[in-house]
Amino acid sequence: MINRKTSRKRKKRANPLFILVIGIALFLAGSWSVQLFKIDQSIEKQKAMLYEQKTTLIAKNDNLRQEIENLNTPSYIEQLAREKLGLVRKGEILIAPREP
Repeated sequence: MINRKTSRKRKKRANPLFILVIGIALFLAGSWSVQLFKIDQSIEKQKAMLYEQKTTLIAKNDNLRQEIENLNTPSYIEQLAREKLGLVRKGEILIAPREP
């Protein structure tokens, strides 16, 4: 009798419900992994885009700081007044070409 009980234990098959639950769990884990991978790729693209924008804005900021420094010098102010406003010093005559 002892042999029959031990042989029944050995012949016991896996429960179909257990196999189904494990299969569903593996499927969900796989699909979640794919979704996380896609999200990671999207974040990396956004990170690269933001880094590029940051670099552009830093360069623009440096240019604006240089322009501010130039605007605080008398020689640059005089140059702008002559070019943009057509101003002349006392005793100078402005000669400008006619526009067609």
